[in-house]
Amino acid sequence: MVKICIPIRKKSLQKAEKQVKRAAEQADFIEIWLDSFAGQNLESNLKNLIKTAKKPVIAVCRNAKEKGSFRGTEKQRVERLFLSLRAGAKFIDVGIHTRPNFIKKLKTACRKYRAKLIISVHIWKNMLDIEKLEKLALKAKKLGANIIKIATSIAAWEDNVILFELTKRLKERGLECIIVGMGEKAKISRIGCPLLGSFLTYVALDKKSKTAPGQLTLHHLCLCK
Repeated sequence: MVKICIPIRKKSLQKAEKQVKRAAEQADFIEIWLDSFAGQNLESNLKNLIKTAKKPVIAVCRNAKEKGSFRGTEKQRVERLFLSLRAGAKFIDVGIHTRPNFIKKLKTACRKYRAKLIISVHIWKNMLDIEKLEKLALKAKKLGANIIKIATSIAAWEDNVILFELTKRLKERGLECIIVGMGEKAKISRIGCPLLGSFLTYVALDKKSKTAPGQLTLHHLCLCK
């Protein structure tokens, strides 16, 4: 069975809360982007937001390198992930480029709060071959990932086959993974990879709520069933 994660990316907590309430009816997981939220009383507000979700929350805070909007320091960005753990998030997603000492501290915090660490790799330009993708996945595991996420742009239909094979290889190694293709030609991977063992697939509430190119909407997912 394919597990659905609905991402929520809004500039204000109030707008995010409205979408979280909608997402809670359809999602298995809810991903909340912390990039733009105001800092005042943030931890308290996050507790309320995560409680509203009623589903396990994945917290992310992305900078410009990951197509995010957070403009603070690296230390401030990571601190938001610590806040989300204290507020009740069950997963945090941090990019593989994050400084190893920060990743180590986040891993320790995840153990303390009984959460899981997702270490993600985003490849925005050229598709890599299967060996390079597998090598990046193993690097993420070595850094401490409970779940390895590989998200890569796809330029040709046959690139989806590489992601299917990557999912198969990582599962054979006993590694939990999220494999995502980005782009219009990648939509098949967003269904196929979860069927092969990818932990979840990201599905937007509607067209305006997409957080990556090629992301399916709830409407599209219903048509695929």
